[in-house]
Amino acid sequence: MIPNLKIMICGKGGSGKSAISVLAARLLSKKYDVYLIDSDESNTLLPRILGVDPPKPLVEYLGGRNNIFKRGEINIVNALAKAGKGIALSDLPAGYVSTSPEGIKLVIIGKVRNYGEGCACPLNYLTRVLLKNLVLRGNELVLVDTDAGIEHVGRGVEEGSDAILAVVDPTAESLLLAKTLKDLFEHLNKRFWIVLNKATPGITDLIKEKAKDLNLQIDGVISFDEEIFKSCLEGEVLRAGRSLLDMEKLLRSMNLL
Repeated sequence: MIPNLKIMICGKGGSGKSAISVLAARLLSKKYDVYLIDSDESNTLLPRILGVDPPKPLVEYLGGRNNIFKRGEINIVNALAKAGKGIALSDLPAGYVSTSPEGIKLVIIGKVRNYGEGCACPLNYLTRVLLKNLVLRGNELVLVDTDAGIEHVGRGVEEGSDAILAVVDPTAESLLLAKTLKDLFEHLNKRFWIVLNKATPGITDLIKEKAKDLNLQIDGVISFDEEIFKSCLEGEVLRAGRSLLDMEKLLRSMNLL
């Protein structure tokens, strides 16, 4: 088992990052103290499928988006850190963390919700600063559900992570994005895995062949799961069948279970 990891979960919009994040968190919470960080500034579904009330956004703890944009990195760090020892999620005030029945702790960076509110740059910046200065204690492990695409890459968010899990669905666009992520992170010497999500028997071999053409390796396959689609459509706690077993197999291959 390898605690004290910060794992980014990346991929194109609609690939299933949030569902993958919840499945992984459920299984990992049996071995670790899991924090799930919601850094997607647009999607609000994660608390509902995790089964918790949304906590206050971390951006509010620092005085709001505009203050973060005007302040510098050092001021953000000072606002979060304790005596220069770095940021510990367990030190966040009550209300900024929600805990699921399995013990998974959810932290939300912030959301863009109002007309003319501006871009997500300050929120990506906050995620980057948080991860770079995050100190994990004991048996803690952090999963980060990112925003869609690769804007977070341009903001250097992954710099503070230890590993990247790229989620692909059965589309060429998804594979090309995974290729971009792999190429961008190769020089950073971070652990990198690719999981195929929403897989059906007839399409899995074809996707694997397409991945080989791009010099990519599919490290795990999560089956198409109608229960997951239904719970996401209804905005309810995530229900999973075979996909949970697939995720367990993937995490074992990653030496996380």
